[in-house]
Amino acid sequence: MACCDKKKLILAGVIVLIAIAFITSLRKTPMPKIPVIPNGVKMQTSSNQVNGVGTLEAKEVITIAPKNTSTISTVYADEGDHVVKGTLLAQMELAELTGAQLQNSAIVEKSRSQMASQKAAIEDMRAKKVLADATLTRYKNLSKGGFVTQAELDTAQASAQSANAALVSAQESLKLSQHEIQRAVGSLDSINATIRDYSLRSPIDGIILSRDAEAGSTISPATPVFKIANPKNVWIRTYIDERQSAGLKVGQTAIVTLRSTGDQKYVGVVRRIGMVSDRITEERVVYITLDTLPDPLYLGEQAEVQINLTHD
Repeated sequence: MACCDKKKLILAGVIVLIAIAFITSLRKTPMPKIPVIPNGVKMQTSSNQVNGVGTLEAKEVITIAPKNTSTISTVYADEGDHVVKGTLLAQMELAELTGAQLQNSAIVEKSRSQMASQKAAIEDMRAKKVLADATLTRYKNLSKGGFVTQAELDTAQASAQSANAALVSAQESLKLSQHEIQRAVGSLDSINATIRDYSLRSPIDGIILSRDAEAGSTISPATPVFKIANPKNVWIRTYIDERQSAGLKVGQTAIVTLRSTGDQKYVGVVRRIGMVSDRITEERVVYITLDTLPDPLYLGEQAEVQINLTHD
C-alpha cells in the first residue's frame, strides 16, 4: 500500500510540473493582435484611399402638416408614390368652412349688385344735375330781361342745389358700398386661404417617404401627415475613421457600391466634410453626391464607399 501511494504522489507531481510548463509556455508566446475596426468602417487598404460605409439619404425632406386642428376627410397618396408639385395628397374636412364660403360669396355678389345699381343711379343724378344747372343758368339770363319771375328763378336754383346734393350723397353711398365689398372680399379670401390650407398638396416634385395618418384621424397643427423627399437631390452620408480623414478634401472622387446593386459601381464626388466628429465612434461624416442615381431609389440603403485621396 505504501508503494502504491508513493507512485500516485510521483504521478501527481509529474502532472503538476507538466501543467506549469504548459502555462509558462503560453505566457512567453505573444498573442496575435486583432485590429479594432470602428463600427461601420473598413480598414484602409491603400495610402491613397480611405474606405467607409454610409447610407443613401435625401438632402431635402419636407414635412406636410395642417396649420389648424382638423380631421382628415380623404387621403389620395401613399408611401412610395411619386408626385408632382401641386398634387393633392389629402383633404381635410371642410363642412363649416364650405358653409362660410357660400355665405360670404353671396354677400360679395349682393354688394356688387348694389354697387352696380348705385353707379347707375349716380349717372342718372349726374344727368339731372346737368339739366338743373342748365335750367338755372337759362333762368338767370331770362330774369335779367324780366321774362321770369323771382319765384321761378328761386325754384330753378333750389332744384340745381337739390340735384347737386343728391349726387354727392349717392357718391358717398357708393364709397361705403366699395368699402363693404372690400371687407366682404377680404373675408372670403381669408376663408378660401383656410380652405387651401386644409388641402394638403405637394410643394415639390418628389417621392413620399411616409404617410403618418389615415382618413378620419384628427390632426393637431404641425403634426406630420406626409414626408416628401426630392429624389434628384440625394447623397451618401458616409462615416470615415478620424485616423483616415486627414487627407479628405471636397471635390475628391469616390466609388460607391450599394447593397442592392451588387458589384455595380457608382461614381461620386465629396461635396461636404462634417465639421464635428462623433465623440463616441470617433468618425467623421462625409457627404458624397453621385453622378448617376440608382433606379429605383431606396433611401436609407447601406453603401460602401472608397474615396480617392490623390484627386481633388
